[in-house]
Amino acid sequence: MVFEFVTHHGDHQHKNEQHELSDEEKKQQAEILRESLGSLGNDLSYTQLAQFLEANSWNQEHAKHQLESTLIWRQEKKVDFCPVATTKNGLPLLVSVRGFKYIEDGNIQSNKKLSESAIRILNYLGGDCFHKFDKEGHPILIDRTGYHQAKEIGNDVTGEEIKHFQVACNEFLNRVIMVEASEKAGKPIHKETIIFDCTHMGLWQFHMNGLFKLKQVADYVQSYYPETLCRLFVVNAPSAFLVMWKIVRPWLDPKTLDKVQILGKDYKDVLLKYIDSESLPTFLGGSCSCSHLQGGCVPSVNEGRIPFLVKTEDNEKIASVYNSDIMLEAKTNPDYIKVVSS
Repeated sequence: MVFEFVTHHGDHQHKNEQHELSDEEKKQQAEILRESLGSLGNDLSYTQLAQFLEANSWNQEHAKHQLESTLIWRQEKKVDFCPVATTKNGLPLLVSVRGFKYIEDGNIQSNKKLSESAIRILNYLGGDCFHKFDKEGHPILIDRTGYHQAKEIGNDVTGEEIKHFQVACNEFLNRVIMVEASEKAGKPIHKETIIFDCTHMGLWQFHMNGLFKLKQVADYVQSYYPETLCRLFVVNAPSAFLVMWKIVRPWLDPKTLDKVQILGKDYKDVLLKYIDSESLPTFLGGSCSCSHLQGGCVPSVNEGRIPFLVKTEDNEKIASVYNSDIMLEAKTNPDYIKVVSS
C-alpha cells in the first residue's frame, strides 16, 4: 500500500487549471459530465463525478474518458462484487483498524477465509492501519514503510496478485471507511490523510523489481481511484529514503507533490496541527497507545509486534484475496459488499 495514493494522474493535470472554481461551478461541471455519460452516469454521486473532474483539472473530455474506462473496468472485472470486511459479515481484515464502528478494531491475522496470496502479501508488508480521523474528518492511514520487504514483494508476488490485493484494499476504503467518515463528518469525505513512518528504512529495501512492481500497481490503481489523497506526511526518513525518493519523485505530478510533506525533526508538532493527540499514536507524538489490542496502534508482523500469518491447506492458491467460496457468496449476499449507514 505504499505508493498507490501518490502516483501521477496524467500529463494533462495543471495545464488546464486557470482559476479555482466555485462550489456552484463545480456542481454545474459535474452535471455536464453526468449528462455526457448518458445512462452510465445515472447512478454516480456528485462526489464520484467531482473526483474524476478534479483529477483531470476539470477538463470534461479527459474526465469523461477516465471515468468511462473506470466504469467499463469495474463491470468487466466485477469489482462491485469484491468482498469488504465489516463488523456484520466478519470477514478477515486486509489492513488493521482502530477507531471505527462499521468495522471492529482488529489486526490482520491468519484466517481460513483468506487466499494464500493474501497471506503471503500481508507477511511482506511493513504494517498498515486505518487509525481514527484527522481534525477535518479524513480517515488516517499509517504505513510502517520502513518495514516493507521490498525484495520479497518484487520476487515472490505476481503483478496479478498484488493488483487484486490493492483493489480489495481500495474497495474497503471506499465502501467502509469513507462511508463512516462521511457520516461522522456530516458531509462527503473521499480523501484520506496518510503517514509514512520510515523508521528502520535502509538501503536493504532498495530493490528495483519491488519498487517497479509497486509503481505498476500504483499506476493501475490510480487510474481507477483518483483523488483519494488529502495529504501525505513522510516522517523519520533516513538518508536511504532520499535515494529512493529520487526514483519516486519523477512519478509524481506537481499537483500531487503539493500534498506531500517530508518532515524533519519537528514532525510531531506538524502532525498535531492536523491530528488530535488522542488520534495520533504515541510513537508519532500523540497520546494514543491502543493498549487494548496486541501490537498497539499500528501492528507490524515484520517488527515482531504481532505473529506472522500462517498458511494452511484451507488457503487457496488464487489471485483474489479471499477464497473462492467467499468470492462466490459476495455475488448474492449484499452484506459481503457494503455497509448500511444509519
